Amino acid sequence: MSDKKIKLGVFGAGRGAYLANVARQIGFELVALCDVFEAQLRHAKKTLGGDDKGVTYYTDYDKFLQHDFDAVILANYATQHAPAAVKALKAGKHVMSECMAMFTMGEAVELVEAVEESGLIYSFAENYPYSNQNLEMARLVQSGEMGKFMYGEGEYIHPVGINDRVALTSGPEHWRAWMPITYYSTHSMGPIMRITGTRPIRVNGFVVPHDFDDPHNQGACKIKIDDCASILMCQMDNGALAKVMPCAKLRDHGNRFRICCNRGTMEWNQGNSQLRVRRMHLDWPGDQPETEFYDPKFPEEFSQASGFGHGGGDFFTSYLFAEAIRGNRPVDIDVYKAIDMTAIGILGYKSALQHGVPMEIVDFHDKKAREVFRGDDWNPDPSRPCKNKPFSSVLGKLEYSDEDLAEFRRLRMEYEEKL
Repeated sequence: MSDKKIKLGVFGAGRGAYLANVARQIGFELVALCDVFEAQLRHAKKTLGGDDKGVTYYTDYDKFLQHDFDAVILANYATQHAPAAVKALKAGKHVMSECMAMFTMGEAVELVEAVEESGLIYSFAENYPYSNQNLEMARLVQSGEMGKFMYGEGEYIHPVGINDRVALTSGPEHWRAWMPITYYSTHSMGPIMRITGTRPIRVNGFVVPHDFDDPHNQGACKIKIDDCASILMCQMDNGALAKVMPCAKLRDHGNRFRICCNRGTMEWNQGNSQLRVRRMHLDWPGDQPETEFYDPKFPEEFSQASGFGHGGGDFFTSYLFAEAIRGNRPVDIDVYKAIDMTAIGILGYKSALQHGVPMEIVDFHDKKAREVFRGDDWNPDPSRPCKNKPFSSVLGKLEYSDEDLAEFRRLRMEYEEKL
């Protein structure tokens, strides 16, 4: 048991600069920050508010890992987390990785073996399970009050206009421009897994194709060559079903989670902080109302979480990482759960390309079962060769003109000049 300061390095100076500030409030000492783009490092200094005394800046990740620190937060490109995690573990650093855990199933094998061989902490920074509503649903399910988990729904809907797209996407080579719509699955599956204590064992994927009539898919926006929305129908290991909608571009914004058990149902929706709990009189005889609405509160010892981003989730990911490093509690979302949450998006897209055929989600605790994915480099990255390479859309290759790209480049340059 220890409360000592943990020396921290952060890779990725965009989101990472914010996470560095969060981590410092929880007991980490920021000593190094790395990003391959110098413009992001300059912007990070502003984000740190001048409070960067003792922080060394790097543009080379290998040199960054030679710096003397205990743990690293990976906030680099979502498709490059696993290789960065493997390098960090081999360099003797504890790892907290942002989403996704890996980009290919072959990387999942490399990642889990690096964690197992290192004996170090790997904590997955999936923050959506830690909203006060999701923590309350976890309490109700895990106490046994609601009975057996039977069916769940998780939605993460995030449409983006041109200004945000320019800010988030450096160009057509950036992962946000071409990653398939199923891949960013952890924000919708993560809460279901943590609330219910179950894991997916099978996934069927279905995709709503690219909308050519959407005004936000015109002009400079055409460089984004993915689809509109997707549904991943997952069978869980207790026999329940979970319907998951990863990062969709529908006209809504936010999250929706619904957990149906055999003694009650709970849910909350976009724009509404209240949790709805339904206890029908056929299971709960008495005079109490069948439906209850209330605003859950964080446990008293975690009341400070409400001041942090993603509904308090950004507090919990860093706090739980620190507690695991100090030996005060086990890792909450470990590498095996991280792989499960991410694998449904990868294999769900492979399923969708085959009109929804089921794909097995193997348990990576089983060393023999994981062998089927060793060396599996199937991926949609236009710059990364592999066998049977998929396009980023179920419709095939989507096109944009030189004029579309030039317009995007102009807008991106204006954005970078303001950093």
